[in-house]
Amino acid sequence: MVALDNQHNKPLVSVIVNCFNGEKYLEDCLNSILNQTYHNWEIIFWDNHSTDNSKKIFGKFSDKRFKYYLSSKHTFLYEARDLAIKVSNGGLIGFCDVDDCWSKEKLERLVPLFHDKNVGIVYSNQWIFNDKNKKKRIHTNKALPKGNSISRILFGPSITILTAVIRKTTYFDQKIGFNKNYQIIGDFDFFIRTSKKCLFDCVQEPLATFRVHENNFTKKNRDIEIKELENWLMDNKTLLSKKEIVLVRELILYKKITILILKKKTLSTIIHILKFPNNFKKIKLFLALLLPRSILEKKKEF
Repeated sequence: MVALDNQHNKPLVSVIVNCFNGEKYLEDCLNSILNQTYHNWEIIFWDNHSTDNSKKIFGKFSDKRFKYYLSSKHTFLYEARDLAIKVSNGGLIGFCDVDDCWSKEKLERLVPLFHDKNVGIVYSNQWIFNDKNKKKRIHTNKALPKGNSISRILFGPSITILTAVIRKTTYFDQKIGFNKNYQIIGDFDFFIRTSKKCLFDCVQEPLATFRVHENNFTKKNRDIEIKELENWLMDNKTLLSKKEIVLVRELILYKKITILILKKKTLSTIIHILKFPNNFKKIKLFLALLLPRSILEKKKEF
């Protein structure tokens, strides 16, 4: 049952902010939630044993909706998210990591989509902000997928945890919540499993901003991401059609080639690109091979 605000009869949204030494961008993150035009929310600030000034920065906010929790021990991200959700009070759950931020109308635009009881997750497009050159671009110009098609969720414009709001009953229907065996692809895994049990809905406009910077965990650990995707495919083949299995393998190969490009292993890169089945992406990879690494590293999805 969704918790309600007695005055306005609007669902309470628990915003999970996981923090481990996030002082650099934390104030921007928290202000973006504080400035929401939708007011019935709480922040579950999960301090994952930070050693910087994160707790002090959080303490500057006197709003009673800001709730501080110190983890009993340091954990990986997905376990931290599960622990934070367990102490949350809202019937809806959102996520904003400390280096990202929300548009002020995010909740006001997304929450009404839950009027359809079959909808378990709503989300939006997002901005990609490059912290180095201070420029931003839209994540995708393609139509975002709705419904419950695994293929469209797997291979359409990606759904990100930053833009998503999840019905709490949908989260608990998954039994294990987020898979704590993953460090990087836990969101991807969660969305695929969830697509089997509920509908997705979305707003096409960008309602959050993902910040690209030199310390983004995924960008620094591409090999871990590939290994996790390979393990995920082995464990989830029964969820997928033959065509979808082929497409996941293609996704893994693509990511492997990007690593070869970044490592400047030109000959090996060319051999792998020539074997790549998708001609459009093959051209894209050849063009990437010609670009300086400094440019490639600025791209979130590369």
